[in-house]
Amino acid sequence: MNVAFDPWIPVVTAAGKPQMASLCTVLAEGKQFADLAVRPHERVALMRLFLCVAHAALDGPRNYAEWCRVPQMLPGAIQKYLADWQDSFELFHPEKPWLQVAKLKCTDSGKTSPVALLDFEMATGNNSTLHDHGGQARFRQITPERMALNLVTFQNFSSGGGAPVAQWETIKTGQVGNPDAPCLSQSMVHCLLRGQNLHETIHLNLPTYERIGVVYREFSTVKKEKEAKFTEVPFGRPVWEQFPNSPQDYASIENATRTYIGRLVPISRWIRFHADTDQMICCNGFKYNTYKDGFPAEPTAAVRLITKKDKKGIESVERRVVSASPNRSTWRELSALLTKRETEGLGGSLAMENAPYDAAYDFQFCAMTRDQASMDIALESVFHITPSFQANLPIYQTEVIYAERQSRKLRWSIEEYRTAVDNDWRPRVQRTQPKEQNALKDRLAQTAFLSYWTAVEKNLPLLLAHIEAIGTDAAIPTREAWQKMLFRNACTAYRVACGQETPRQVRAFAKGWQKLTARRDEPESESNETKEVSDEPTS
Repeated sequence: MNVAFDPWIPVVTAAGKPQMASLCTVLAEGKQFADLAVRPHERVALMRLFLCVAHAALDGPRNYAEWCRVPQMLPGAIQKYLADWQDSFELFHPEKPWLQVAKLKCTDSGKTSPVALLDFEMATGNNSTLHDHGGQARFRQITPERMALNLVTFQNFSSGGGAPVAQWETIKTGQVGNPDAPCLSQSMVHCLLRGQNLHETIHLNLPTYERIGVVYREFSTVKKEKEAKFTEVPFGRPVWEQFPNSPQDYASIENATRTYIGRLVPISRWIRFHADTDQMICCNGFKYNTYKDGFPAEPTAAVRLITKKDKKGIESVERRVVSASPNRSTWRELSALLTKRETEGLGGSLAMENAPYDAAYDFQFCAMTRDQASMDIALESVFHITPSFQANLPIYQTEVIYAERQSRKLRWSIEEYRTAVDNDWRPRVQRTQPKEQNALKDRLAQTAFLSYWTAVEKNLPLLLAHIEAIGTDAAIPTREAWQKMLFRNACTAYRVACGQETPRQVRAFAKGWQKLTARRDEPESESNETKEVSDEPTS
């Protein structure tokens, strides 16, 4: 199977019909496809592949003028490039299989792994059988098309931890201590712009070399110096153009792991398919430094500053990628995601430079959370961003902060209630490790939080209506409607979580209610809580 010219990518046509398309067809004839028909992490992996091939075929775009001509230049450039490198896209090539190590072998104590291991929704290894009951079958028929999609996705999103042992020439891999693939690290959020068709989507997410050179840089911070030092990252070439010939081919490994284009399609795991079987050799691959190591954040990720307090209450500022969490909805993170990346590496994805400011567009959020050493939950959201919303993003963030302030008051009120009915509550908090106290208090208010945030999200159109009404006579009434809704649902959530069945509970309820309805906020007392520099709280 040739990944460049054989159909394997699930797409939806403009007429709404699902079908498979080749890499060449998607990039050269993307106008006929409305969108990809894949899961969130697969979408991110495929978009990185599209961008990698587009950059290589165009050798750019180098600046904004070239970027404007991409729709006309890309189809012809793609067909020529893929024809020239056709052999490098053979999935089962005997000497240079696509994204695989041809000379990979099992060790004496090692063994092959099922190809189903590449798909985290299939029952294999430590993956559950919730959606798949074929894990006990002796042979699982997986098509080459599915293998290609799983391969590129696994190279981007495989989790660290234990892995089978294999050998490439003289290098024997380790069974434990394997790092995450670059796109899964820290459960990072991946941000994409979505156009009216795949051709427009690829164009919108394609950054210029000029912009990459300015914002995609390594950084290091010296303790004695307040300012960070930045180092340029080479553009590089796709990994199939310069695939390492051996584990000691340092120049090729440098291109694959420490350049912009080389990292778009990573080789984080060494894999070798066994043709005509459901088995493969799979082990740890090359190490890809992440943002925690001082490397630039992934092109689709977002970075912000966080203030953190230690046990003594001393604040420090850290750079962190925006992480996904099932407990925090995407709409509360939009202010950190819908910003251009600055020269110091702070801000949203590189594609935000291409976002239109005089027209509406769709903003897509994709993420895969990790739990211990496993992929956990796939998240995806789409927001329709209007020019008015972009212009009033700071006001939107202010109202999000107001909503989270109400959730904090709700938790304080429930703590007051629990203290009045349970004499052991405060000693229990003090017995808990400082870094776990905040999580303990959140668990106390979990039922109330669920009620509150569910109700708030159902009424999110009130906030959007207020943002659209800014500058008109309706701005004040819409803001009042939004804030009254927040207070009303906080009161409802408090009633849900705090009973009034005994006289003691009634007295405790009154104390908590007094805190909830007070006009002022109480100061933060947690020493281990983190928040954005812009004073946005976390819950």
